[in-house]
Amino acid sequence: MSVFNAIIKSLKANITTIIVYLAIFTVFGNMQAKATVSTQETTFEEAIIRVAVTDNDKSQLSKAIVDYLAETQEVVDPKTDNPQVMNDNVRFLIYDYALIIPEGFEEQIKSGNAEDALTYIVPGTTMSQYLLTQKLNDYMQDIVIYLNSGYSEEEAIDLTHEQMVELSKTQATVIDEQEENHRSFFTGMFTFNGYTMMMLLCICGACTLTFMKDRDVSNRISVSGMHFFTRNLATIAAVFFIGFVITTVVIIVIQLMGMEYANDKLLYYAIDTYTLMFVGLGMAYFICSLTANENLINMVANMFVLSMSFLCGVFVDTQYLSDSIVKAAHFMPLYWYTTAIKFINDTPINNIWSRQFGTYLMIEILFAAAFFMAGMIISRKKEQYAI
Repeated sequence: MSVFNAIIKSLKANITTIIVYLAIFTVFGNMQAKATVSTQETTFEEAIIRVAVTDNDKSQLSKAIVDYLAETQEVVDPKTDNPQVMNDNVRFLIYDYALIIPEGFEEQIKSGNAEDALTYIVPGTTMSQYLLTQKLNDYMQDIVIYLNSGYSEEEAIDLTHEQMVELSKTQATVIDEQEENHRSFFTGMFTFNGYTMMMLLCICGACTLTFMKDRDVSNRISVSGMHFFTRNLATIAAVFFIGFVITTVVIIVIQLMGMEYANDKLLYYAIDTYTLMFVGLGMAYFICSLTANENLINMVANMFVLSMSFLCGVFVDTQYLSDSIVKAAHFMPLYWYTTAIKFINDTPINNIWSRQFGTYLMIEILFAAAFFMAGMIISRKKEQYAI
């Protein structure tokens, strides 16, 4: 018990490091998660937008389009026909949408060519803008169809106008129920957690193990009469206890920060995170076998973890990485952690516990075992050759 207590007390030297990384996690992890969150509860409802219209044609048909917009949207006068100025006004949100009806518009529609008849400025950046563009295209296509069917221009305008105004009274609501099309807040937080937790476990674990290798500490323990097996068991228990506490604290922080979001998959996220804990502790043991210098431990841990975070989808989603980088990432444990997180996010809760999910966890465990074995081999060789 004395060895266990000594190791826990040695953790006080890393309190500042733990606080710094937790602060980074709570601030930047929360920002990233909220910026990318998209849930099934999020729906789209069509809204009335502010439209600036410049009518350079002054024809019967162009006036009909302006009247249609006035009945269905909020029409404003841009007081300019300069496309650059109108574009700037849209981008600075003076109005949401700009439309220029060019000279000769009516003649082009009468000839049966409705394509590129109008000039849109910044359309389609929102769903409401995109829908308005579609409605205007439908308006012109309907005019062409009526004209080709033998209706007069006045009749074509009246019929189209009546139908399009009636259609605008129907509000469009879109709900995407496919889980793979949404990214939950918890997916964002647990993904960013891959960097935070690996850094905490590597630095705290390695520094704690280094503390036990200190010659003065080792001599004091050896003269205490404690059995070799007991000493090592206490060391292992203390390191795993530290890892468990850090992992649990991180999970609790995520749960508290995500209370506004519904989540029924926390158990599976936690299982993947506790599995990553073994990887972090294994890497800590491996780094500790390389050096006992705390500055070098920090440097090596940053080099390993930061590299993996960029290559394995923690900071940049793997869909934006090249195929060669993704293939290389398969040989890194964080890739399988983030892949498991994506699998949890994209899979209905009843289907998560599966062979595929188990495979991801098993690969992480194998990486942890590999790090422990590599550390043991290096430690044995250093002891054998008195390095």
